[in-house]
This record gives sequence, C-alpha cells and structure tokens, in this order.
Amino acid sequence: MNQHNPNNLEEFKYNFNRIHSLKLKNFRSYNDLKCSFNGGPVVLLGSNGSGKTNILEALSLLSPGRGLRNASFDQFRNIKGPNEWGIIAEISSEDQLIKISTGVSAGRLRGRDVKMNDKKVTGSIALPSVLSLSWVTPSMDQIFIESPSSRRKFLDRMCSSFNKKHIDSIKNYEKLMKERNKLLQDISFDKTWLETIESRMVTEGILIGLTRIEILKGLNLRLEKDQNPVWPRAFLKIQGIIEEELAYNKIDEVREHYIKTLFDNRRKDSISGRTLEGIHRSDLLVSERNKGVLASQCSTGEQKGLLLGLILTHLDLVAEKSNQYPILLLDEVVAHLDQLRRSSLFDQIINTKAQVFMTGTDANLFSAIEGAAQFFSVGMGRLKEI
Repeated sequence: MNQHNPNNLEEFKYNFNRIHSLKLKNFRSYNDLKCSFNGGPVVLLGSNGSGKTNILEALSLLSPGRGLRNASFDQFRNIKGPNEWGIIAEISSEDQLIKISTGVSAGRLRGRDVKMNDKKVTGSIALPSVLSLSWVTPSMDQIFIESPSSRRKFLDRMCSSFNKKHIDSIKNYEKLMKERNKLLQDISFDKTWLETIESRMVTEGILIGLTRIEILKGLNLRLEKDQNPVWPRAFLKIQGIIEEELAYNKIDEVREHYIKTLFDNRRKDSISGRTLEGIHRSDLLVSERNKGVLASQCSTGEQKGLLLGLILTHLDLVAEKSNQYPILLLDEVVAHLDQLRRSSLFDQIINTKAQVFMTGTDANLFSAIEGAAQFFSVGMGRLKEI
C-alpha cells in the first residue's frame, strides 16, 4: 500500500524523529516480536484484544515514565513467560541512528534499565534528549472531567517535550516533598536540614512553574491564530498559586513568598501528613474559545476535538521551539471522529511528514491515508505488513 517516501525531507526545516525498528521480548502479549518501519505513518489493524495497544505502549516506553497506560513495570511482562521483559528500538534523531533499549532484568526490584547504544543512561534525562513522543488514548477522553492530577500530568508531559529537564525537575520536587513530609512527622527534626529541603523544593517548583507558563503561552498564541474550522479551539489557563504569582511578580519575590508559605504551613502539613500548598496542587483549565465554556461542559465530541486539536497544536509548537518534530501515538482515535475530522487529521499527518502510529479495527476508516502509510495486521503475537 505504501508509495510514499517519508524520508524525502529536503524542503522541511525540522528534524524528524523516526522509529525504524522495534523488538519486543516477553512484553505483554508478545513473546518475541521483530518489526521494521519505513519512517512514515503506521496503521495497526486488528480485532479488539489483538495486541495493537501493546505495540503503542512499548513505543511510549521510549520516553520517561510508565507509558501510555501508566502501568507498573511488573505488568509489562508476558504472564506466560519469565519475570524479565525488554524493548529494543532503532531511531533516527538529528541525522543519527540510535539504539534504545529498556526493560527489567531478572532480579531487578525497582524501576527499569535504559540504555542508549548499549550504554546505561538515566532515562529521565537521556530519552527526552533524543526522542519526543506524544499520545492520545481512549482513557484520555475523560481528562477534562477527571481529577486535577490527571490534567496536571497531561500538562507536564507536554512540557517535557518542550523542556527536556522538566520531568527531572518534577521527580526532584516530589522526592524533596516526600522527605519534607517525613521530617515533619519527627518531633525532633533538624530545622536546618528542613530549611535546605524547602529551599530546594522552591527552586525546583519555580522551574516547573516557569515551563508550564511558557508552554501555555505558546499554545494559546498558536490556538488564537489557528483558522482551521474543523477542530474546536481551546483556551488554556493554569489554576495554581505559584504559576499565578510567577505571571505577575519577579522570581525573587515569588521565591521568598513560596519559602514563607512552606514555613508557615509546617504545622498544618505535619497534621495532615502532606504538603497542602505548592506547585503540585496546580490544575490545567481548558475552555472552548468560541463558546467561552469549560471543556468539562462541552459535549463528548467537542471534548474529543479539543483534545486532538490541542495535541496537534502542541506538536507544531515543539517542532518550532526545538527544531524536532515529535512522534504521535493514536490509540483507537480515528473511530470516534466524523469523516471531516478524519480527513483533516490525515491531511495534517501527510503534510507535516510526521511519523504517527495509529490503531483501529476497521480498515475502511483509514482509506484516505492509503499510499502514504504502512499498514500492518496485528494478531497472534505477530505483525504482518499488508
């Protein structure tokens, strides 16, 4: 089906992330899988439960974190096999071919190993430096009506494509916050050490807040100028004390107030067993520009359109800022779009030259992208190119 040359990019100003091969060992429904991709869009077709999402999940683990389903690492292994599992991918990034491998070896108790060109690396730092990934899954359809933590994680994942150190700052902040909460439970805690922890928390928190503000500013500017009538346009706002202060005050003033807040709240936080105020309590508010109503009050179809329009705008923003176009994973998304929006999505995929992995059960829904994408049938632990 594929007559399209996705690597003919002379006229484009961006570098394109490409996944060229994928090997899975004892991962989910796959005992031993090897497959190759030509660098263009990919359509994975199969019945429900055939293992399509497992492929996307493996690809999502080429970025920091626990993948598109946020699963624990012990859930990735094939239940019929041993405890260890592994993923190996060859990608091109900035004209370099890089081998990324990750997984859990026998006897490993926590986390997963990440290697680049067979050299062990810190995943939260190394992976974003060479590969940018974004995804939309059916579970994200509820993101506008779920808890603030879900929207905050969604925002921070977008930020991580924009700022390679963002996820590391969040990890540092959460580790410091956990240590602070533990110290406050000790009556005879070391006050000097507590002050040090709070100071470091504030430093990381301000970095996190500044990145969130910057990406929302960029997204809102692009969304305001977007004239595409197909996708409902979102307006984004952060509801959070730290971000709101950073928007209107000098960093030194915010830092001083943030430290004072943590100091003043020590007793309350000690009683509750958690830090009640800070960057970790922020929420992403999304509204529909034309109607001026929150996304949570929009119809299911409008919410889906807002989410996809936001993701597509984010990809363009990342490419503009980093000169690197991300890879997009779309799990069972096309089936929920009308013909007009499917056509618009396929047109954008073809025109941008992005590598997009899509799953579906009905081949007819992807007819408009035939000739520009690789098609695979998925089933029985195998991928077969159509």
